[in-house]
Amino acid sequence: MSTDQNPNSPRGLSRRRMLAVTGGTAAAAVVGVPALVRGGLPEAAAASVPEYPGADDWVAAGSNALGGTRSSVSAVVIHTTQGSYRGAINHMAGENGVAAHYVVRSSDGHITQMVRENRISWHGNGANDYSVGIEHEGWVQEPGQFYTAQMYRESAKLVQHLCSRWGIPKDRDHIIAHSEAPGATHTDPGAGWDWDYFMKLVRGQWVPSQPPAPWTVADSGFTTVSTRRTAPPQTAKTVQHLLNHHGADLRVDGVFGPVSAAAVEDFQRANGLYVDGVAGPKTFAVLVVTRRNGDSGAAAEAVQVGLNKFGARLLEDGQFGPLTAGAVEEFQTANGLFVDGVVGPQTWEWIA
Repeated sequence: MSTDQNPNSPRGLSRRRMLAVTGGTAAAAVVGVPALVRGGLPEAAAASVPEYPGADDWVAAGSNALGGTRSSVSAVVIHTTQGSYRGAINHMAGENGVAAHYVVRSSDGHITQMVRENRISWHGNGANDYSVGIEHEGWVQEPGQFYTAQMYRESAKLVQHLCSRWGIPKDRDHIIAHSEAPGATHTDPGAGWDWDYFMKLVRGQWVPSQPPAPWTVADSGFTTVSTRRTAPPQTAKTVQHLLNHHGADLRVDGVFGPVSAAAVEDFQRANGLYVDGVAGPKTFAVLVVTRRNGDSGAAAEAVQVGLNKFGARLLEDGQFGPLTAGAVEEFQTANGLFVDGVVGPQTWEWIA
């Protein structure tokens, strides 16, 4: 099966996991952490233990992303990485001129600290001097997949720690989006970040075990996936599943590289489309096929992957049954589409 994924991608252990495996002490466990770094060296050993007790790892940010120290902090800035947890850490550990203080993983809320809290770092435009930045693994375009309950809860605990330590009020004037920072040019964490859910957690109030599905973050019009831009993984997987439905033999891994692009070119050539290896709106319109309750296979799985971007929490098994049909109906209702549980051309434009 063809794949764009690097088979030698690094695998890391959290500080907690290292302790479980090695039986070592916390001080010994952090010795292995700098293996995540691509460029730069860790700060002095005395400063290599996270300040927040709930953090798992310390990886030092690149030196050119840091300013001086400060005696007070008055705000927290919430970011989205627009990439993977490990990719964000590696990027900020290199000399790339950007770094947040903490990074939170989507799947389990695992936290890495990269900058001491009393140190200025370049993460939030005009808010840098007085804020702590928290990066959250994920993509603005795929909030239902990446903004998990585990992430919200662990991030909220971290914010509680920051508010307690620095005397920051637990309100939206002091806990802000990157997009709300003075001079911001970014849009993260986007409309899919559930501020009501998050702030209730920060304040210690009750919330459901899972955040509501952010259905209405979807938009009409097919997206564009190509090797010239970093594609959100669920969207790339949707393309790969649809290509497999039409006869390709791709490993569906959410990595849209040269192998996937070549499969797009083959599909475009076979269907009289302009051949450029880019899955844009015209190619998407021919790739999609109508799917409904009772269908199965790669195209049905593409439906499930697409719905999960917006919070469906479906098992991606390629079996289009009542649960998938119900999720389609909820999605259609939320977005003002004709409600029939069938993923036809119009619904596809919103999902893909």
